[in-house]
Amino acid sequence: MVNLQMSEIYLRHITNLLLLNGSLTECPGLIHGKMGIIIFFFHYARYTGNMLFEDYAIDLIEEMQTQIHSNSSANYERGIAGIGVGMDYLFKNNLLEADDGIFDDFDKRMYRAVMYDPWQNFSLYEGLTGYGRYWMFRLPVAKQASECLLRIVEYIEEKTIIISDKEQIDVFCFLQDLKKKSSFSKKIKLLEKCQIPADNSYSFPRFENSPIGNIMQMYQHFRYINSDIQGSIYTELNKIMNTEIGKFPVSMGLLNGNAGEGMMRLTALTPMNITWIDLM
Repeated sequence: MVNLQMSEIYLRHITNLLLLNGSLTECPGLIHGKMGIIIFFFHYARYTGNMLFEDYAIDLIEEMQTQIHSNSSANYERGIAGIGVGMDYLFKNNLLEADDGIFDDFDKRMYRAVMYDPWQNFSLYEGLTGYGRYWMFRLPVAKQASECLLRIVEYIEEKTIIISDKEQIDVFCFLQDLKKKSSFSKKIKLLEKCQIPADNSYSFPRFENSPIGNIMQMYQHFRYINSDIQGSIYTELNKIMNTEIGKFPVSMGLLNGNAGEGMMRLTALTPMNITWIDLM
């Protein structure tokens, strides 16, 4: 049984921690930094009806923009790819007024990352599928998107034999999502080579073994593999609602941090769309 009064108290405590530490968070990125905190505050402003939290989120956006430049990291975890996807999420969910001009410099950096720069691996957080996630969100607005996505698919085709088991999971999910795009539906022929073991409940290594990470694992299984586990997600959310404040994380970001903890609690308290986890 969820104690709603205590859940509200815990949520306010999380909010205070993020208010105190948001500007002090050095990383501008989506998974561990300011972009994830920004997403929480836009949702929390709608939940409370207090637009001061939205004003704080806008201040964080301005701070984040001063931290990034033409040579910022392109990766999804801490860099431009994740920040761009996070901003797109805010626009598409009507949390922030759309401004496509913000993507001009992002597109230039991400084009260079795919076409010219050396890349680390095929993972979502550090490598090419994270770049691909950015360009999927930019379809069909950005003219470079199709070119970059086709190049990433070519890289995968060329290197399939050396893609690690850990990276295959991210490649599989990337190709699944890309196949849903009409312009790519007949071009994705690699899915049978990159599989997620259906009997493995913890097959997404980027999510750590924690209450938040476990729900993200479940959600991704629900999305890509086994549609019968959705009820388990909400059971786990109720457990988080009753988790005592002393067991909260000390980091600030979305992945196992206070922003993620806050988003989970908001999701359990309201009929909010859980698909924000897709960002992870």
